[in-house]
Amino acid sequence: MCSCNLYFNGELVMEDVMIVEKKEDKVIAIDLFGDKKEFVGEIKKIDLNENKIFIEG
Repeated sequence: MCSCNLYFNGELVMEDVMIVEKKEDKVIAIDLFGDKKEFVGEIKKIDLNENKIFIEG
């Protein structure tokens, strides 16, 4: 299982992210427990080696 930490503008905002989806100007992230958050911005980097996702908005 691969879960990631999600950073928005350099700040850790979610842990154990399992799903990331881009819809229009939003990035939707869902964690291991089904909690969902939406961010207005762009995915800038996905680092699977470090299990990190970076969004800027």
